[in-house]
Amino acid sequence: MTTVSIDGVIVPPEQATISIFDRGFQHGDGLFETFRTWSGVAVTWPEHEARLRRSAAALRLGVGDVAVNPAIEAAGGGDHRVKVIVTRGGRTIVIVEPLGALPTAVRAAVVDLPLARRREGHKMLAYADNLIARELAVAAGADEAIRLDADGYVAEGSTSNVFVVAGESVVTPPLGTGILAGVTRAHVLALGGHERRITVDELRGADEIFITSSVRGVVAVTQLDGDARPAGPVTARIADVYTREMRRRATRSVV
Repeated sequence: MTTVSIDGVIVPPEQATISIFDRGFQHGDGLFETFRTWSGVAVTWPEHEARLRRSAAALRLGVGDVAVNPAIEAAGGGDHRVKVIVTRGGRTIVIVEPLGALPTAVRAAVVDLPLARRREGHKMLAYADNLIARELAVAAGADEAIRLDADGYVAEGSTSNVFVVAGESVVTPPLGTGILAGVTRAHVLALGGHERRITVDELRGADEIFITSSVRGVVAVTQLDGDARPAGPVTARIADVYTREMRRRATRSVV
């Protein structure tokens, strides 16, 4: 079931409200993190909390205790999608929802909405440009947008990081382009991926393309700008290693 915690207090979802004068509501002045549980365990929460607190420090936004586990436990069995929201109005919100079915592949489209240079890639509540990018992708018959940076190089997905595979080489754009330092992205880099700028021509000519996000994990791109693409073996191997590692960490957490 869906569970909501506001400032550490579990409240019924239909009663989960904040003031219309909260700066998070009025100005999108706040931060958020989204991740999933594995066997009911918030495996990647420490990494997400660390990113949240780094961003909060850079933006001079106070963050107190963020208790995700009570909300997860109150949601009952099964795996869940967890969203943590912190506003400059001083509210800390945890939303826990059933995970549901996850995609095994995505369709992507390069969209004409260059990535604004954002300081350190913070996950701000002001998320309109990401949503607009995804709407542009949907209009092009895709699920996910691939955005470019100000210089026309591949940057990131509207809700994901982007990787390309050329032979055995696994590459993703560097953080200097203003992209989000994705938690799953970091896991893939630790498996042997590396960073460099990627042209649109390289993207379209890649042997494989995949995206990463903390909820979806590692997912193959099987269509780009309307053209079918293979879900290749390198992507499958990385997805399998990542999934097994998350499950191993979940098991270790409950022993």
